[in-house]
Amino acid sequence: ELTVQNEKFRTLFDEYNRLTDEIERLEEADVPVSDFTIEEMKKKRVRLKDRVYHMVIGYQAGRDTI
Repeated sequence: ELTVQNEKFRTLFDEYNRLTDEIERLEEADVPVSDFTIEEMKKKRVRLKDRVYHMVIGYQAGRDTI
């Protein structure tokens, strides 16, 4: 529901999925990338996941009170 109704959520969710795909691609293909770069990508992914999670929890809380 959120991906359809909330553009900000959809953007964050899509960015999280793209970043996850990129990290997995780099790790699986054993592409030469600095540890710093991978760690920064993973930190960004955690921040995105946290924002998405809080939006979902807020949405569910709002739905439960209706």
